[in-house]
Amino acid sequence: MVEKLKPWYIVGFVEGEGCFAITISRHKTKRLRKDGRLIFEIELRGDDRQILERLKYTWGCGLLFNLKYPRYGWKPHIKYAVKSHRDIFRIVIPFFKKYPLQGKKRKDFEDFCKAAELIKEKRHLTKEGIEELGKIREFMNERRPFGG
Repeated sequence: MVEKLKPWYIVGFVEGEGCFAITISRHKTKRLRKDGRLIFEIELRGDDRQILERLKYTWGCGLLFNLKYPRYGWKPHIKYAVKSHRDIFRIVIPFFKKYPLQGKKRKDFEDFCKAAELIKEKRHLTKEGIEELGKIREFMNERRPFGG
């Protein structure tokens, strides 16, 4: 039987390894030919698969992807990703509002939540909304200025 992860363990784990991301990609059938999406993900070496399986079990959502990087000579990796907006709104965001991140990743989560509100209001279906998503994304993750 798989044991669920404790909430504060997840918070610390995500603080070090998690990523809140906004993607804007080309889309053939959308009116604007662009699609804005939210993704929560964690990528680890493949020999840490068990911890991501436990996170998936704990939250009851998300998918696991096996990744290979032979051209870099890296060992295989595993990625846990929550791409469903329904699961992001229903599980991921409420979890981190109840159990707040304590470090710099908190700022990325706050920006992720701004983007989520924009998407919830369907503003991402407008040119202005896509531009706003791009501005929010501009300073997230590794692009955030040091100390910012």
